[in-house]
Amino acid sequence: MTRACQPLREALPVLSFERPVTRRYVHRQAVAEVFLTDCVELPEPNGFAVAAQWPRLHGFYRARDGLYDPMLLGETLRQAAIYLAHSRYRVPLNRRFIMHDLHVRAHLDALEVGVSAADVTATATLSDLVYRGEVLSSFRIELRFWLANREIGSASGVAAALPPSAYARARWGTAGPRTPGPARCGAAIPPAVVGHVEDQHVVLGRQSAPGEWELRVDVTHPVLFDHPLDHLPGMLLLEALRQGAFAALEVPDAHLESFDAVFHRFAELDQRATVRVRVLDGDPLSVRAVIRQAGVDVTTGCVRLARR
Repeated sequence: MTRACQPLREALPVLSFERPVTRRYVHRQAVAEVFLTDCVELPEPNGFAVAAQWPRLHGFYRARDGLYDPMLLGETLRQAAIYLAHSRYRVPLNRRFIMHDLHVRAHLDALEVGVSAADVTATATLSDLVYRGEVLSSFRIELRFWLANREIGSASGVAAALPPSAYARARWGTAGPRTPGPARCGAAIPPAVVGHVEDQHVVLGRQSAPGEWELRVDVTHPVLFDHPLDHLPGMLLLEALRQGAFAALEVPDAHLESFDAVFHRFAELDQRATVRVRVLDGDPLSVRAVIRQAGVDVTTGCVRLARR
């Protein structure tokens, strides 16, 4: 029995898929972009059962070749981290969340799209909890996902929840807040190169060197910019790593199998940024990628693709 075929070893509590959780608890403006539907505490400390529903046809995280987009694992983890912090650990709603790193492993053979929306269950475990006074300020979260009683993947990351003053210091340093200028949204490379069908969903712009592309930042994108932001969102940076892998390896029909990403600093909306991709030795479907801005690394990661 392969890991992708392993059933859920322990019965989880009954979870509801009837309606999404309150959108402000996952920092989403559009109800349609809220995937979480329920959460129940488990007996072990800092353990939870989480329910999420993925649509069969999502406008951006679209299914291909009959498989759900593995990026949904990462977005569901992001939502779970924020939701649990607010709803279970009483982190105030004015806190600003930052992901320090994010890791995803997908079992592609178990991600088949069925005849209805995917009722996804997950076990979530929080660890390395750090408190500022009595308020949770950072933690590690790990999720294991199941669909139709088959394990479909895992995701993990480290998140920080900052009060406004601490966020301002982390975001701006001593320079103080500034109003970003217009985002750099140049022409997109052909969508087919990165596995998409519309220019709107392409985050790579002009190729500036072999294996290097400028980032294309469309602040009107309804998913990546579900609400106004003062920096480039993490899911856009992850998408840039993935699209960079597709473009560099020239395999737009491949599927994302895993990624490991570290966010080193905030990425500005209005400054030129590039994604540079290098194929890893000994693995023709894996790359190491770095997003650079103003001469420094803002995000680094490894991406592995797979063919079915």
